[in-house]
Amino acid sequence: MGKETVQKIGVYGGTYDPIHIAHLIIAEIAREQCGLDKVIFIPCAVPPHKEFAGVSAAHHRLKMVELAIADNPYFQASDIEIKRGGTSYTRDTLREISKTLVLKPSQLFLIIGADSLADMDNWKDPDEIFRLSTPVVAGRPGVKPNNKWDVGYLRTPLMEISSTRLRSAVQNNQSIRYFVPSVIEEYIRRYHLYR
Repeated sequence: MGKETVQKIGVYGGTYDPIHIAHLIIAEIAREQCGLDKVIFIPCAVPPHKEFAGVSAAHHRLKMVELAIADNPYFQASDIEIKRGGTSYTRDTLREISKTLVLKPSQLFLIIGADSLADMDNWKDPDEIFRLSTPVVAGRPGVKPNNKWDVGYLRTPLMEISSTRLRSAVQNNQSIRYFVPSVIEEYIRRYHLYR
């Protein structure tokens, strides 16, 4: 990522195994409600809070993100964490992006789900994450707000869609149509992912 003239950037990290419509809806709502010039989707290399053994290869997850966001000029995929390798920590990514793009915390928005916020105490250097960025949170069904942290909440629909559930559906020969863009459904089929 080179230097660009941008005022407000959204950073949206995740495993994206696979990316699904809830990810895309949340990103678009965040872009609109926060007045973002761009939302950067960042597939992690090794997720710090999940079991890594069953995670698809990074190149597949990055390609699915690229395919899913191709028609939105405000969305961009980044391999910043994949290139860095090892366990992906949000703190390190925010440091790198804020330095590269010369952004203040008021210009760098971290998009997370309420489940991630509920687990924020277990993240690496959460205080630094809050110093580097402005976190905005999308609600998740059944997850209570974490009032310890000062965050903004996005007005998003509560969607019970998870990548875990979609992988399980594929394994069980169940349809994932409409849960993912059709191009992602085709990619999963072509490369026999989650089988």
